[in-house]
This record gives sequence, C-alpha cells and structure tokens, in this order.
Amino acid sequence: MILDGHDIPLLAALTAAILAPLVAAFRIHRGGSPAAPRTPAMIALLVSLVAGLTITLFWMSGPEVTLELGQRLGGGYLVHVDGLTAVLLPFVALVELAIVMVAPNRFLDGPATVRILLGAATTLALFSTAHPLVLIVAWVVTALPTWWSTRATPGGQIAARVYAIMMTLAVACMASGTLMMIADPPWEVGGGVLGASGGWLVALGVLVRKGIVPFHSWYPALFRGAPMSTALAATMPQIASYTAVRLFFGHADHGDGVGAELVVLSQVALLTATYGAALALVQRDLRGLIGTLAMSQSALVLAGLAGKLPMELNGAFCTWISSGLALTGLGLVGWALESRAGPLSLETPQGRFADAPLLAAFFLLFGLSSIGLPGTLSFVADDLLVSGSLDEQLHAGLLVIAATVLSAIAVMRGWLLVFGGPSNLDGPRHHLLPRERIALTALFGTIVLLGMWPAPLVRELERAGSELLGVPVESHGHGAAATGGEHAGSHGS
Repeated sequence: MILDGHDIPLLAALTAAILAPLVAAFRIHRGGSPAAPRTPAMIALLVSLVAGLTITLFWMSGPEVTLELGQRLGGGYLVHVDGLTAVLLPFVALVELAIVMVAPNRFLDGPATVRILLGAATTLALFSTAHPLVLIVAWVVTALPTWWSTRATPGGQIAARVYAIMMTLAVACMASGTLMMIADPPWEVGGGVLGASGGWLVALGVLVRKGIVPFHSWYPALFRGAPMSTALAATMPQIASYTAVRLFFGHADHGDGVGAELVVLSQVALLTATYGAALALVQRDLRGLIGTLAMSQSALVLAGLAGKLPMELNGAFCTWISSGLALTGLGLVGWALESRAGPLSLETPQGRFADAPLLAAFFLLFGLSSIGLPGTLSFVADDLLVSGSLDEQLHAGLLVIAATVLSAIAVMRGWLLVFGGPSNLDGPRHHLLPRERIALTALFGTIVLLGMWPAPLVRELERAGSELLGVPVESHGHGAAATGGEHAGSHGS
C-alpha cells in the first residue's frame, strides 16, 4: 500500500504512541531516574495520550479508510488502524497515565514502573495490529509483566501461580488455534475441520483470558494478590475482546457476519456477567468487590460483541470504554484509601466518610458511572446494549438488565460499608494529593464529557461496527448515531 498525505501523520502518531513508553522504560531501567521514575513515566504516557488523540482526530477528519500496512497473513495486516483502534489507543493511554499518577510511591519503584510502561507499549502495539502472529506474541508479552509484578508482591505468590496457570492455558489455546486457522482458513470456501477446530481453540483461549465462567477464579485473585496498578492494567484494556474482534469478525461465514464461536462465547459471557454481579454482593473486602465487578463488566463487553445488529455492537464498544474508565477510577480510589488506612473490610461499616469525604464522593461517582448513571457514557452504552439485545434476543436483554441491577446494589453496599457507620472524630484526615486529584478528575470528566456529548464517539463506533459486520452505514439509517444524539439532547436538558 502506498502512503498518502493523510496516512503519514497517522503512522507517525502511532509510532510515537508506542515508542514513548518504551523509551521511558529503557531510560528508567538504565538508571536515568532511579529515585523518581514517576515523572518520566507520566511524560511518556502523556505523549502516548496526545498521540492517540491525534490519531482519533485524524481519523474523524479524514476519509476514514482503514490503514493497512505490512504483509497480510490470515486476514490481518501488521499495521491495522480503523475506527476501533482510533478510540482504543487514547483510552489505553489515559488508563495507564491515571494508574501511574495515583500509584503510591512504595508501589512505583524503578522495576515496577518499567513493567507498567512495557505493558502499556505492548498493549498499544497490540491494538494497532490484526496480524495473527503478532497477536500471539502480544498475548505472551502482555501477560509477563503482570505475572512478574504479582509474584514480586508480598503475599502475591498464590495469585501469581493461579494467573500463570490460567494464562499458560489461554496462550496455548490461542496460539495453537490461530496457527490452525492460518493453515486451514475457515473463512475461505473449502475450509476444513482443522481450521474450524482452531477457531474453537481460540474461543477457549478468549474465555480463559477474559475470566469467563468456569475460568473466572484468577480475576478476583489477581485483584486481591497484586498491586491495584497491575490488576487494572491487566484487565481494563480487554486484550481478549480485541483479539476476538480481529479473529472472528469479517472472516466468519466466508466474510459475512460473526463466527459461531463468538455466538457461543456471548451466551457464556451473559451468564458470567450476571454471576459476577451476584458475587460482588457477597464480597468481604473492597478488592474482591472491585475484582468481581470488573469480571462482570468485562463479560458484558464480550456478550455484546456477538450482536448481529450495529446498535448492539456499538453498545459493546461503548461499554468497553465506559466500564474501563469507571472501574479504573473505582480501583484507584480504593487503592488511594487503602494506602492510607490499610485493607478495607466489607463485613462491618468502616466509617471512612468523615476522614476521606472526597474519596467517598469519587467512589460513589465512579461506581454509579459503571452501571448507567445518567449523564455519563455508561448511560448511553447501557441503552445501546440493552436495546440491541432485546431486539435480537429477549433473554440476553434480561440478563444484561439483571447484571446491571445486581452491580448497582453491590456498588451501593460497598460504598455504605466503606464510608458509612460511626467515624473516629479524632482520627487522621485523608486528603487527596494534587496528582491524585488531577487523575481522578480527568477520568470522571472524560466519562461525563463522552456522556453529555456522545454523538462523535457513537458515530465512529457505529461505523467501525458496521464495517466489521459488513453492513453499509446507510442501510440502517444511522440508528446508533441517532440514539447517541438523543442521549446528548436529553442530558443537556
């Protein structure tokens, strides 16, 4: 492919987004900032965020033609930038930047910062490709920093062992299945048993890496045994969802629709979303609550990805972004309070409102933002997801509603038990540091901004979903974009 005047700055911004964390990680590893690794890490991730937003703006203002570079293998190119990539890149950069800004000093030494930066760079690179072999390598590389960090945490050896077992199984299934699909492409006429079996192996790998029942045990274990930065960075980008999009869309049924594997995955994911929300109701500590909520929200994204309507697929993409931002904020609030007051139990009221009122406010706002608070992006996402699910499958819509209701009850229970109850008036007051305040405000501000003005995001994700489904945008009358506009109007009023 010959690059034109629009592709060159797009490719330059993509290169900057991926290289900035790598350069900072190399500098810190070589001893460039041994005492204060936070500053170069923040600068690098800020560069990645600006570069990601530049890609988004270039994509929205240009011809919106997918950028595909490199050798094509198994239906995927080495460099693949479309509407979904243009949205996910700044999302990942913002999540990683917030993690680095809020992380307590004792959890952000040189090696820990290097692991965060390497994970961020690899995730950004993964979201910029559709090449199956690169996806295999990226699955391995993104799992290693999580395992290292968890294993190095005092008391995290059991969680690291569980994570290693699950990720080994996931990578083995995904790698072998992908190679079988390359050898015998199931999306081509005449595809045989080998390729079809490979598709189901990839589906099994996605199930494990997404923490879908019965492979869900590592999700809450990781949140309990690893630093919150590690758990959030490993789960919020949802690497397995992206892999499912690239390997199962556009190739299924000889290039039309979604694969049967994704349909089966969605049904199991619906049950996991409801089960995870129910588990969140009975958690005895705050980390367990955040981990099970993350498991439930992650499953909702996978459930929506099997939709055959652009509206449902659009809802899954919006849930991907909204739940990632909201749960990152919720996890960071819990981590900030835990670093000041110690582990937080949910068995008795902790009475933390008097000594940490701002953290209480952020906790409630982020918690409600993850389950459809009006004026936030999750409100738009839930409407698109539920409407699309009910139009296609009644039971799917009902399970989505059940998961949302149970999650809302769990959030309110967690908030009341952490911040409610009698307070120690003579105890210390836990004020937010400026960097924590900026990071949490930026996360919540982004959720509100996208909720109050959802039309640009919804329109781009609608186009990306339509291209994946092979449906011309004109054929469904801009339904999702119209829905986003209606939400924007109702929120503005």
